[in-house]
Amino acid sequence: MSGLRIVNIAKPTPEQWERFENNCDYATFYQTHVWNKVLCSNPNPYSDNQIPEDASQLIRFSDGVEMLLPLVKYKKLKGIFYRHSFSPDNKYGSFLSDRDITAEYEQVLFQYLSRYNLSWRQSPFRPVSLYPGFAREDDNTWVIDMRGGIEAVRKMWQTSHKVFLRNARQAPNKGVTVSKASTLEEWREFYQIYLESSKRWDDPVIYSWSVFEGFYKQASVKAQLWAAWVDGKMIAGQIDLCHNHTVILWVKGGLHEYFHLKAPNYLDFQQIEYYAQEGYWWFDMGRAIAPSIIEYKSRTGCEKMEGSILIHKTPTFKVYERLRWETTSRLQSLKVRLQKVSSVAQ
Repeated sequence: MSGLRIVNIAKPTPEQWERFENNCDYATFYQTHVWNKVLCSNPNPYSDNQIPEDASQLIRFSDGVEMLLPLVKYKKLKGIFYRHSFSPDNKYGSFLSDRDITAEYEQVLFQYLSRYNLSWRQSPFRPVSLYPGFAREDDNTWVIDMRGGIEAVRKMWQTSHKVFLRNARQAPNKGVTVSKASTLEEWREFYQIYLESSKRWDDPVIYSWSVFEGFYKQASVKAQLWAAWVDGKMIAGQIDLCHNHTVILWVKGGLHEYFHLKAPNYLDFQQIEYYAQEGYWWFDMGRAIAPSIIEYKSRTGCEKMEGSILIHKTPTFKVYERLRWETTSRLQSLKVRLQKVSSVAQ
Protein backbone atom coordinates (compact mmCIF):
# COMPACT_ATOMS: atom_id res chain seq x y z
CA MET A 1 0.00 0.00 0.00
CA SER A 2 3.02 2.25 -0.54
CA GLY A 3 1.14 4.28 -3.18
CA LEU A 4 -1.70 5.19 -0.84
CA ARG A 5 -2.70 8.84 -1.11
CA ILE A 6 -5.65 11.20 -0.78
CA VAL A 7 -7.37 11.70 -4.13
CA ASN A 8 -10.47 13.73 -3.22
CA ILE A 9 -11.56 16.22 -0.56
CA ALA A 10 -15.18 17.36 -0.31
CA LYS A 11 -17.63 18.94 2.10
CA PRO A 12 -19.77 16.22 3.73
CA THR A 13 -23.52 16.58 3.59
CA PRO A 14 -25.50 16.14 6.83
CA GLU A 15 -26.74 12.81 5.48
CA GLN A 16 -23.21 11.61 4.76
CA TRP A 17 -22.04 12.71 8.20
CA GLU A 18 -24.89 10.86 9.92
CA ARG A 19 -24.12 7.73 7.92
CA PHE A 20 -20.51 7.81 9.08
CA GLU A 21 -21.33 8.50 12.72
CA ASN A 22 -23.86 5.67 12.83
CA ASN A 23 -21.57 3.14 11.16
CA CYS A 24 -18.37 4.04 12.99
CA ASP A 25 -18.13 1.76 16.00
CA TYR A 26 -15.99 4.11 18.15
CA ALA A 27 -17.89 7.35 17.39
CA THR A 28 -19.33 9.22 20.37
CA PHE A 29 -21.73 12.16 20.52
CA TYR A 30 -18.72 14.48 20.29
CA GLN A 31 -18.26 13.36 16.68
CA THR A 32 -21.90 13.68 15.60
CA HIS A 33 -23.24 16.18 13.11
CA VAL A 34 -25.67 17.67 15.64
CA TRP A 35 -22.83 18.36 18.13
CA ASN A 36 -20.94 20.19 15.41
CA LYS A 37 -24.03 22.01 14.15
CA VAL A 38 -25.19 23.33 17.53
CA LEU A 39 -21.75 24.45 18.71
CA CYS A 40 -20.91 26.05 15.37
CA SER A 41 -24.01 28.20 15.75
CA ASN A 42 -23.06 29.72 19.11
CA PRO A 43 -20.15 31.61 20.68
CA ASN A 44 -17.68 29.16 22.18
CA PRO A 45 -16.70 29.89 25.81
CA TYR A 46 -13.57 27.74 25.39
CA SER A 47 -12.25 30.01 22.60
CA ASP A 48 -12.84 33.60 23.70
CA ASN A 49 -16.50 33.32 22.70
CA GLN A 50 -15.68 33.07 19.02
CA ILE A 51 -18.20 31.21 16.89
CA PRO A 52 -16.34 28.23 15.41
CA GLU A 53 -16.53 27.73 11.68
CA ASP A 54 -17.42 24.29 10.35
CA ALA A 55 -14.38 23.01 8.41
CA SER A 56 -15.43 19.36 8.15
CA GLN A 57 -14.05 17.33 5.26
CA LEU A 58 -14.83 14.05 3.57
CA ILE A 59 -11.62 12.63 2.16
CA ARG A 60 -11.19 9.67 -0.16
CA PHE A 61 -8.03 7.61 -0.43
CA SER A 62 -6.69 6.13 -3.64
CA ASP A 63 -8.05 2.67 -2.72
CA GLY A 64 -11.60 4.02 -2.26
CA VAL A 65 -11.60 4.15 1.55
CA GLU A 66 -13.36 7.26 2.88
CA MET A 67 -12.81 9.18 6.10
CA LEU A 68 -14.76 12.06 7.62
CA LEU A 69 -12.81 14.73 9.52
CA PRO A 70 -15.10 16.68 11.93
CA LEU A 71 -12.88 19.76 11.83
CA VAL A 72 -13.69 23.30 12.93
CA LYS A 73 -11.55 26.41 12.71
CA TYR A 74 -11.07 29.70 14.56
CA LYS A 75 -9.61 32.97 13.33
CA LYS A 76 -6.26 34.10 14.67
CA LEU A 77 -4.90 37.60 14.06
CA LYS A 78 -8.10 38.69 12.25
CA GLY A 79 -8.00 35.77 9.84
CA ILE A 80 -4.32 35.89 8.86
CA PHE A 81 -4.02 32.53 10.62
CA TYR A 82 -6.54 29.86 11.56
CA ARG A 83 -6.50 27.35 14.38
CA HIS A 84 -8.14 24.03 13.58
CA SER A 85 -9.55 21.52 16.03
CA PHE A 86 -11.33 18.16 15.89
CA SER A 87 -14.06 19.52 18.18
CA PRO A 88 -15.76 22.93 18.51
CA ASP A 89 -14.82 23.23 22.19
CA ASN A 90 -11.72 21.05 22.44
CA LYS A 91 -13.53 17.92 23.56
CA TYR A 92 -11.91 14.74 22.33
CA GLY A 93 -12.45 13.81 18.70
CA SER A 94 -11.52 11.42 15.96
CA PHE A 95 -11.86 10.84 12.26
CA LEU A 96 -14.86 8.70 11.30
CA SER A 97 -14.82 5.73 8.98
CA ASP A 98 -16.77 2.53 8.49
CA ARG A 99 -13.57 0.79 7.39
CA ASP A 100 -10.54 -0.41 9.30
CA ILE A 101 -8.04 2.47 9.43
CA THR A 102 -4.52 1.10 9.72
CA ALA A 103 -1.20 2.89 10.33
CA GLU A 104 -0.73 3.41 6.58
CA TYR A 105 -3.86 5.57 6.41
CA GLU A 106 -2.85 7.43 9.57
CA GLN A 107 0.53 8.29 8.07
CA VAL A 108 -1.05 9.74 4.94
CA LEU A 109 -3.59 11.59 7.10
CA PHE A 110 -0.90 13.24 9.24
CA GLN A 111 1.02 14.31 6.17
CA TYR A 112 -2.14 16.04 5.02
CA LEU A 113 -2.93 17.59 8.44
CA SER A 114 0.55 19.10 8.68
CA ARG A 115 -0.70 22.04 6.57
CA TYR A 116 -2.84 23.20 9.52
CA ASN A 117 -2.32 24.80 12.91
CA LEU A 118 -4.12 22.00 14.67
CA SER A 119 -5.02 21.03 18.22
CA TRP A 120 -6.36 17.49 18.33
CA ARG A 121 -7.54 16.02 21.61
CA GLN A 122 -7.46 12.32 20.91
CA SER A 123 -10.51 10.13 21.49
CA PRO A 124 -9.67 7.49 24.12
CA PHE A 125 -11.84 5.12 22.13
CA ARG A 126 -9.79 5.59 18.95
CA PRO A 127 -6.29 6.96 19.56
CA VAL A 128 -3.88 7.03 16.64
CA SER A 129 -0.79 4.83 16.64
CA LEU A 130 1.64 7.45 15.30
CA TYR A 131 1.72 11.23 14.90
CA PRO A 132 4.82 12.36 12.94
CA GLY A 133 5.61 16.05 13.24
CA PHE A 134 3.13 16.67 16.07
CA ALA A 135 3.88 17.60 19.67
CA ARG A 136 2.09 15.65 22.40
CA GLU A 137 0.59 16.59 25.78
CA ASP A 138 -0.91 14.23 28.36
CA ASP A 139 -4.67 14.01 28.71
CA ASN A 140 -7.20 11.75 30.42
CA THR A 141 -10.85 10.91 30.85
CA TRP A 142 -12.54 8.85 33.58
CA VAL A 143 -14.78 6.03 32.42
CA ILE A 144 -16.91 3.27 33.90
CA ASP A 145 -16.66 0.04 31.92
CA MET A 146 -20.21 -1.35 31.62
CA ARG A 147 -19.50 -4.05 29.05
CA GLY A 148 -20.23 -6.72 31.65
CA GLY A 149 -23.78 -5.49 32.07
CA ILE A 150 -25.72 -4.33 35.10
CA GLU A 151 -24.81 -7.32 37.28
CA ALA A 152 -21.08 -6.67 36.81
CA VAL A 153 -21.55 -2.99 37.73
CA ARG A 154 -23.53 -3.86 40.86
CA LYS A 155 -20.94 -6.42 41.91
CA MET A 156 -18.19 -3.82 41.47
CA TRP A 157 -20.03 -1.36 43.72
CA GLN A 158 -20.78 -3.98 46.37
CA THR A 159 -17.20 -5.22 46.58
CA SER A 160 -14.95 -2.25 45.82
CA HIS A 161 -17.00 0.94 46.04
CA LYS A 162 -19.20 0.58 49.10
CA VAL A 163 -18.86 4.24 50.13
CA PHE A 164 -20.40 5.45 46.87
CA LEU A 165 -23.15 2.86 47.16
CA ARG A 166 -23.91 3.82 50.76
CA ASN A 167 -24.06 7.55 49.95
CA ALA A 168 -26.30 6.97 46.95
CA ARG A 169 -28.72 4.88 48.97
CA GLN A 170 -29.07 7.59 51.61
CA ALA A 171 -30.73 10.01 49.17
CA PRO A 172 -34.11 8.29 48.64
CA ASN A 173 -34.43 7.87 52.43
CA LYS A 174 -34.18 11.66 52.64
CA GLY A 175 -36.93 12.26 50.10
CA VAL A 176 -34.85 12.54 46.92
CA THR A 177 -36.24 11.17 43.67
CA VAL A 178 -34.50 10.96 40.29
CA SER A 179 -36.03 10.95 36.82
CA LYS A 180 -35.45 12.15 33.29
CA ALA A 181 -36.67 15.67 32.59
CA SER A 182 -38.60 16.00 29.35
CA THR A 183 -39.93 19.55 28.97
CA LEU A 184 -38.20 22.72 27.85
CA GLU A 185 -39.28 24.37 31.11
CA GLU A 186 -37.42 21.68 33.07
CA TRP A 187 -34.32 22.28 30.95
CA ARG A 188 -34.60 26.00 31.77
CA GLU A 189 -34.88 25.16 35.46
CA PHE A 190 -31.72 23.06 35.26
CA TYR A 191 -29.92 25.81 33.36
CA GLN A 192 -30.46 28.15 36.32
CA ILE A 193 -29.01 25.47 38.64
CA TYR A 194 -26.07 25.15 36.25
CA LEU A 195 -25.45 28.92 36.39
CA GLU A 196 -25.72 28.95 40.18
CA SER A 197 -23.30 26.03 40.44
CA SER A 198 -20.76 27.78 38.20
CA LYS A 199 -20.26 30.43 40.90
CA ARG A 200 -18.43 27.79 42.96
CA TRP A 201 -16.10 26.71 40.14
CA ASP A 202 -12.57 27.91 39.50
CA ASP A 203 -12.33 29.67 36.11
CA PRO A 204 -15.84 28.62 35.01
CA VAL A 205 -16.56 28.09 31.34
CA ILE A 206 -20.26 28.72 30.78
CA TYR A 207 -22.34 27.64 27.81
CA SER A 208 -25.15 29.93 26.70
CA TRP A 209 -28.78 28.91 27.05
CA SER A 210 -29.01 28.72 23.26
CA VAL A 211 -26.62 25.73 23.30
CA PHE A 212 -28.83 23.88 25.78
CA GLU A 213 -31.92 24.77 23.79
CA GLY A 214 -30.23 23.61 20.59
CA PHE A 215 -29.55 20.15 22.00
CA TYR A 216 -33.06 19.95 23.44
CA LYS A 217 -34.64 20.70 20.08
CA GLN A 218 -32.20 18.94 17.73
CA ALA A 219 -31.07 15.93 19.77
CA SER A 220 -33.94 15.23 22.13
CA VAL A 221 -33.35 11.46 22.09
CA LYS A 222 -29.58 11.54 22.56
CA ALA A 223 -29.22 14.58 24.86
CA GLN A 224 -30.87 13.47 28.09
CA LEU A 225 -31.38 15.60 31.20
CA TRP A 226 -31.54 13.67 34.46
CA ALA A 227 -32.76 15.58 37.51
CA ALA A 228 -32.99 15.05 41.27
CA TRP A 229 -36.06 16.39 43.05
CA VAL A 230 -37.21 17.09 46.60
CA ASP A 231 -40.86 18.00 47.26
CA GLY A 232 -41.31 18.87 43.58
CA LYS A 233 -38.24 21.12 43.44
CA MET A 234 -35.30 20.36 41.15
CA ILE A 235 -32.13 20.43 43.26
CA ALA A 236 -29.54 18.86 40.92
CA GLY A 237 -29.17 17.59 37.40
CA GLN A 238 -26.86 16.64 34.60
CA ILE A 239 -27.05 16.25 30.84
CA ASP A 240 -25.81 13.02 29.27
CA LEU A 241 -24.95 12.71 25.58
CA CYS A 242 -25.62 9.24 24.19
CA HIS A 243 -24.38 7.77 20.94
CA ASN A 244 -23.51 4.24 19.81
CA HIS A 245 -21.80 2.50 22.76
CA THR A 246 -20.95 5.55 24.87
CA VAL A 247 -22.72 7.87 27.30
CA ILE A 248 -20.89 11.12 28.07
CA LEU A 249 -21.62 13.21 31.15
CA TRP A 250 -21.53 16.65 29.54
CA VAL A 251 -22.56 19.21 32.19
CA LYS A 252 -23.90 18.96 35.73
CA GLY A 253 -24.98 21.20 38.57
CA GLY A 254 -26.54 21.11 42.01
CA LEU A 255 -27.84 23.52 44.64
CA HIS A 256 -25.30 23.71 47.46
CA GLU A 257 -27.87 23.94 50.24
CA TYR A 258 -29.12 20.45 49.33
CA PHE A 259 -25.75 18.68 49.16
CA HIS A 260 -26.38 16.95 52.50
CA LEU A 261 -29.13 14.93 50.78
CA LYS A 262 -26.53 13.16 48.57
CA ALA A 263 -28.53 13.90 45.42
CA PRO A 264 -25.51 13.98 43.04
CA ASN A 265 -24.48 10.49 44.22
CA TYR A 266 -27.99 9.20 43.69
CA LEU A 267 -28.11 10.81 40.24
CA ASP A 268 -24.93 9.02 39.15
CA PHE A 269 -26.10 5.74 40.68
CA GLN A 270 -29.45 5.82 38.87
CA GLN A 271 -27.99 6.81 35.52
CA ILE A 272 -25.18 4.28 35.50
CA GLU A 273 -27.62 1.50 36.39
CA TYR A 274 -30.01 2.63 33.65
CA TYR A 275 -27.42 2.84 30.90
CA ALA A 276 -25.81 -0.46 31.89
CA GLN A 277 -29.22 -2.10 31.57
CA GLU A 278 -29.69 -0.41 28.20
CA GLY A 279 -26.54 -2.11 26.90
CA TYR A 280 -24.13 0.81 26.68
CA TRP A 281 -20.46 -0.08 27.06
CA TRP A 282 -19.02 3.10 28.56
CA PHE A 283 -20.12 5.85 30.93
CA ASP A 284 -17.65 8.69 30.44
CA MET A 285 -17.53 11.12 33.36
CA GLY A 286 -14.95 13.35 31.71
CA ARG A 287 -11.53 14.71 32.47
CA ALA A 288 -10.29 15.17 36.02
CA ILE A 289 -7.30 17.07 37.38
CA ALA A 290 -8.37 18.33 40.82
CA PRO A 291 -7.70 15.71 43.55
CA SER A 292 -11.24 16.02 44.95
CA ILE A 293 -12.79 15.32 41.53
CA ILE A 294 -10.44 12.40 40.93
CA GLU A 295 -11.35 10.98 44.34
CA TYR A 296 -15.09 11.19 43.66
CA LYS A 297 -14.86 9.64 40.21
CA SER A 298 -12.72 6.84 41.58
CA ARG A 299 -15.37 6.15 44.24
CA THR A 300 -18.03 5.70 41.56
CA GLY A 301 -15.97 2.96 39.90
CA CYS A 302 -14.40 5.07 37.17
CA GLU A 303 -10.97 4.20 35.86
CA LYS A 304 -8.65 6.68 34.19
CA MET A 305 -8.15 6.26 30.46
CA GLU A 306 -4.89 7.88 29.46
CA GLY A 307 -5.02 10.11 26.42
CA SER A 308 -3.13 12.76 24.54
CA ILE A 309 -3.48 16.13 22.89
CA LEU A 310 -1.63 16.43 19.60
CA ILE A 311 -0.49 19.88 18.50
CA HIS A 312 0.91 21.05 15.18
CA LYS A 313 2.01 24.54 14.16
CA THR A 314 2.97 25.57 10.67
CA PRO A 315 6.42 27.17 10.13
CA THR A 316 4.82 30.55 9.38
CA PHE A 317 2.76 30.46 12.57
CA LYS A 318 5.85 29.52 14.61
CA VAL A 319 7.64 32.59 13.24
CA TYR A 320 4.64 34.75 14.19
CA GLU A 321 4.59 33.31 17.72
CA ARG A 322 8.33 33.87 18.17
CA LEU A 323 8.11 37.49 16.98
CA ARG A 324 5.12 38.09 19.22
CA TRP A 325 6.96 36.63 22.21
CA GLU A 326 10.06 38.72 21.51
CA THR A 327 8.01 41.89 21.11
CA THR A 328 6.08 41.24 24.32
CA SER A 329 9.32 40.54 26.22
CA ARG A 330 10.93 43.76 24.98
CA LEU A 331 7.88 45.83 25.87
CA GLN A 332 7.79 44.26 29.33
CA SER A 333 11.49 45.00 29.81
CA LEU A 334 10.98 48.61 28.66
CA LYS A 335 8.06 48.98 31.07
CA VAL A 336 10.22 47.81 33.98
CA ARG A 337 13.01 50.27 33.07
CA LEU A 338 10.56 53.16 32.78
CA GLN A 339 9.10 52.30 36.18
CA LYS A 340 12.60 52.37 37.69
CA VAL A 341 13.36 55.74 36.07
CA SER A 342 10.05 57.12 37.31
CA SER A 343 10.75 55.85 40.82
CA VAL A 344 14.21 57.49 40.88
CA ALA A 345 12.79 60.76 39.56
CA GLN A 346 10.22 60.87 42.37
